[in-house]
Amino acid sequence: MDEKRELVYELSKRTSRASEMLQSWSRQEILQVLCAEMGKERKYTGLTKLKIIENLLKIVAEKNSGDHEGVTDPESHSSLSSGSRLSKRQRKADYPSRLPIPVNDPVIRNGGNDMINAIYCKNSACKATLRQDDTFCKRCSCCICYKFDDNKDPSLWLICSSEPPFLGNSCGMSCHLECALKHEKSGIGKDKQHAVLDGSFYCVACGKVNDLLGCWRKQLMAAKDTRRVDILCYRVSLGQKLLNRTEKYRKISEVVDEAVKLLEAEVGPLTGLPVKIGRGIVNRLSSGPEVQKLCSLAVESLDKMSFDTISHSIPGSCLTSPAIVRFEDVRPTSVTVIVGTEGPLASTIIAYTLWHRKAHDRDYPAKSTCIMFVPKTRFVVTG
Repeated sequence: MDEKRELVYELSKRTSRASEMLQSWSRQEILQVLCAEMGKERKYTGLTKLKIIENLLKIVAEKNSGDHEGVTDPESHSSLSSGSRLSKRQRKADYPSRLPIPVNDPVIRNGGNDMINAIYCKNSACKATLRQDDTFCKRCSCCICYKFDDNKDPSLWLICSSEPPFLGNSCGMSCHLECALKHEKSGIGKDKQHAVLDGSFYCVACGKVNDLLGCWRKQLMAAKDTRRVDILCYRVSLGQKLLNRTEKYRKISEVVDEAVKLLEAEVGPLTGLPVKIGRGIVNRLSSGPEVQKLCSLAVESLDKMSFDTISHSIPGSCLTSPAIVRFEDVRPTSVTVIVGTEGPLASTIIAYTLWHRKAHDRDYPAKSTCIMFVPKTRFVVTG
């Protein structure tokens, strides 16, 4: 506690950004310091965290200036003069903090200079440490518009990665899907005057080619499962834009085009959110169920194309009763794997054995990840 109080005094003297820096502390930590300065335990439930910080800095400023009467507690009729504060610290010296302060803690090192000079990401869910010359946070912000989302939806972002089928070094930066669609260097659905790709995109930051079909699939899956008309229209519209001018995936694109035509006939153009229906229910649209069936058909067609590509690349592979593997709820540390089988032998299969490996590992482990018995063929892989 003494170290925290000393740090607050140091920040209030040496920087005008003390309030901003204290935002990284928890509300409980700030309350502890404030109560220690006031000499009385109070909860301050009616005050926001920012207001508590302001009160703390005001008290510290008054003590620094030598005006100790401003911090007198009217209920206890006691003031925290310089001498009383020192005597209180002397008593606490006999009972040191139970939590040791690391030597390399940036708050304590070099008398707090590192803490004063540090810059943090403004995203409360990120708070990454930034360098002085960073124009945006590379961990959570878009590399095109430099903005972040408060409630980030990963399905509306593109990430530069080393995942198959495009291996190699990647910068790891991400961007809004909408920003990539507008940027001429992304190669998504562009005309021949610009760099154009089919089912993939260029990272705007480093130029690496990345897979786009996974993102396209997320849009159609969201459209297939949603109950809201505005989300259905938005996701189907994105699915159409992502495969615009495609040659390799023309048949799948035609299915999405048909879904767009059905929606536009009922709600109007899908450019932007359809205002006249707002957050209507999909089942109230005459074309709603049919549109969602088309979305399912498009996803199934893509999965079949992907499986056929993998099967033909493996010598001696058997296509009599193929096992279809689908991936859902893809996250940085987990993915949901769903396995199924089509064909005459589907009814004879009782279980599936699943292996997984890291991208940089060449071989699969000898021990399987799990065994899934029909009909429970869904498994969450983590790590």
